[in-house]
Amino acid sequence: MLERNPNGERSLSFYSVNLEGGENCSEPLHFYQSIVGGEVLKESFGHAELLVFGTLRMVFSKQTEGCPVRPGTITLEWEKGKENDPKLQKFKILQSHPTKAYSLYEDPWGNWVWVYFSK
Repeated sequence: MLERNPNGERSLSFYSVNLEGGENCSEPLHFYQSIVGGEVLKESFGHAELLVFGTLRMVFSKQTEGCPVRPGTITLEWEKGKENDPKLQKFKILQSHPTKAYSLYEDPWGNWVWVYFSK
């Protein structure tokens, strides 16, 4: 939702998290939907959008000359003790920090996923 400035005009709001979508953006769309849920807003070969909650979207784009996207980074919070959850196992682990409450993973499209394990 756009914020209103003191004059009552609409200014700006946070719209989306943008991630590399690879050759077929439907794949990461459904990959992340299986992990975080959400509603599919748009789905095509080169562009897909997942409404996660409220107005926050995850946008997946195929890199083209007119759409120069790069892999991104997101952070998820996961329940401590659930490190073997099948959803989490979909990611490739890059760094494990057993004495700390976080680890770094990578999805199949090169996007990084920091996971903070909460109590």
